[in-house]
Amino acid sequence: MTAPSIRRPMVSGTRSHLSVADLPYTTRTVTAQCNERLRETLLSLNESPAGFAGRLGVDPKTVERWILNANRQPHPRTAYQAARLLNVDVTYLWPGVHGNRTSKITGTDELTACWPGRATVPHDLWPRLFAEATRRINIMGDFGLPDLIPNLPRLLADKADRGVQVRVIVTDPHAATNPIDTARAIAAEAVYLPLANHGVTVARYPGNLSTTILRVDDDLIVRTGIDGCPAAFAPVIHLRALPNGPLSRLYLTSLDTITETALPATTTVEAVASHGR
Repeated sequence: MTAPSIRRPMVSGTRSHLSVADLPYTTRTVTAQCNERLRETLLSLNESPAGFAGRLGVDPKTVERWILNANRQPHPRTAYQAARLLNVDVTYLWPGVHGNRTSKITGTDELTACWPGRATVPHDLWPRLFAEATRRINIMGDFGLPDLIPNLPRLLADKADRGVQVRVIVTDPHAATNPIDTARAIAAEAVYLPLANHGVTVARYPGNLSTTILRVDDDLIVRTGIDGCPAAFAPVIHLRALPNGPLSRLYLTSLDTITETALPATTTVEAVASHGR
């Protein structure tokens, strides 16, 4: 019999059904580190501690204690049963189940893949991410996505029409420092600005974007520029967007900061020509 596949949970910073408040905490002061992985896994599955306890056959207070104190862990047999119910690796929830170190999210938990340049990224990754998006699509900077995804404008408009939050941040052509970047910024505006009439939030960043970020639900695709290296050869990193992950937190903070400082773009190409007069 084929063994069941094991995955690690895809966790989003936004939950539509279950909130942090749904995972009850006692009023006493808790000094121990809580088990963030178990907590976030339950949140990502919209599973309450009581509901999970019922499926596992333990007292709800027991599950709450596992969440509140990372040093508390089930008997190995119960730990393996819990991991199977949540479809994760048991050592992801309780690394110490075999006497290892206390659970702590590291960069390796987030890193899915890394490629030496955009050309080496699997071609089917881009359209698959966009096609499967159900909650959000954030594009910051120029990945050259119109060349990678057929009918990208129509796809983004359709996703926005279905309730997916679609946000695009482009570089202001007037902020570009050389003719090549200016041409790229103008070409990007020609693709994205008309989408503002179709439920897509489009904004201009009045500065240089050395980092390009694509967030699709719980996936982060990041390209950070390297001095003296053409953008086409800059490394491309694929991350899971874990709320407490060190790499995720870094890039999500960058995305939030740029989003807050970007200026809403006008919806017509004619307005681009008059911008800055």
